[in-house]
Amino acid sequence: MLIMAQRTYPGHTHIGNIATTKRKAKNEVIRQLTQERGPAPDTESWLIMFQGKGMPQYWIILLVKKNTTLEAIDSILRYIWLECCGHLSAFTIYGEDYTSFPDDELGGKSMKTRLGKLFSVGLEGEYIYDYGDSTYLTFKVIDLVPFNPKGDKNVEIVAQNDPPEILCSVCGEPATQICLECLYENDVEEPFFCDACFEEHECDEEMSLPVVNSPRMGQCAYMG
Repeated sequence: MLIMAQRTYPGHTHIGNIATTKRKAKNEVIRQLTQERGPAPDTESWLIMFQGKGMPQYWIILLVKKNTTLEAIDSILRYIWLECCGHLSAFTIYGEDYTSFPDDELGGKSMKTRLGKLFSVGLEGEYIYDYGDSTYLTFKVIDLVPFNPKGDKNVEIVAQNDPPEILCSVCGEPATQICLECLYENDVEEPFFCDACFEEHECDEEMSLPVVNSPRMGQCAYMG
């Protein structure tokens, strides 16, 4: 799938809905958290940035309670970016795999592992969803801050990329559909179509998925 890379990756905060960029998002998130909630005594949460591996235009920042579990992060990644058919997933941290369904014979630790002693600022790792048609993410712990996720949540999405500009390969209007036959079978580098052009397209109309704001776009049965 060919999507032109950018030098900057625009997005917005979920707190205050402030326009930002991937590079500036951390500082803007902290500024908005300070204005809305103020630092809380004896409170610490991780700020973690996830991005699509090889697809840096897709990024999110999560505010995560310091001692919650990897399972809580897995749940929100599935919700915002990944879930289609209940596939397995895993984090890789310090060379160890933490899986959604650990198997004693195959190895792998449980995602019920808590973050308190596992994470540190600067830690980098990887994540995989679906061992068949896989989506890979990378992540970095970018700060430890004196704020809690909103309400009773363990994890809160506090910033996210704006949808990248993907244009119809025929007319240049914003694309809404991906032709899977073109993407996987015909080795076409521009499988994107607007609704009108896709109606005229010769491939099977059932072989399509919507253009969505996710690094899993065009994979398996992911609809966004």
